[in-house]
Amino acid sequence: MEMTPVRSAAAFSMTVLLLTLLANLSGNMNLVALSQLAPIITVILMLIILPGRRDALRSSGLGTVGGLRWYFAAILSIVPIGVGFVAAWAFGIVHLPSAEFLSQGTAHFTVSEYAWYITKSSWSPIMLISMLIFSFGEEIGWRGYLQPKLTEACGIRKSIMITAAVWACFHYPFYINQYNADGNVWIDLVLFTVMIFPLSVFMGWVRWRSRSIWPVVLIHMIINLSRNWLEQLFFDKASGWSYVAGESGVITIAVWAACAAVIWVRLKKHAQVKKTSGELTGIHAR
Repeated sequence: MEMTPVRSAAAFSMTVLLLTLLANLSGNMNLVALSQLAPIITVILMLIILPGRRDALRSSGLGTVGGLRWYFAAILSIVPIGVGFVAAWAFGIVHLPSAEFLSQGTAHFTVSEYAWYITKSSWSPIMLISMLIFSFGEEIGWRGYLQPKLTEACGIRKSIMITAAVWACFHYPFYINQYNADGNVWIDLVLFTVMIFPLSVFMGWVRWRSRSIWPVVLIHMIINLSRNWLEQLFFDKASGWSYVAGESGVITIAVWAACAAVIWVRLKKHAQVKKTSGELTGIHAR
């Protein structure tokens, strides 16, 4: 049986989702943690078992650095989560710990000392390295293997949406093990799913335009690091704070949605130009 791009994408998706589900159902937290690397494990299996290894590696974006502007775009991925936390702080939903609270601890931090300590620990070399490993472990699957296969079969816009859907499903089993400890799990699940799609438009577009996997690895890494940093920094949080701020709060979603809308218009124009160009080529060939 010929292994078409669609079949390769389907085989990858089913395998990675099955591995993740089984790991999360096992109850073994080491397996749960390891299952975050299920995408790269699945890619390795696909490269070993399926034909077309060279083409898959060539299309993965591993060997392309990409332009500097795409790394600048990656750094800006801190903005949506940052805006969400600043807004939540302004509304009184999250707070920095008070000076009185900090003075009761053994360290006797001031508020500024606490902020600096959290910032240093959240962006320490060990955190950077560990987040880089896990971000690469996911992105080599989503936008290194799956999206290129789907783009070849059905174009960039559909490939972005399908990749987003698989990426969202990948995270669902983690909610069994309290991926998000705040709020109602079903509300969190819905918000997370809504957030994934505009974020995937941004990441998929960067991957497609840069032709490199590395800018999207950096995006994934920065989002995870900034989420961890700001959640610790704003220590005092009201119940349900994650509905507003954080990785998939409504304000974060709104910022990503605005960004995705602009990109989607560009992708639509590109598709129209490509279609017109193809029609003209067909006319000239007659």
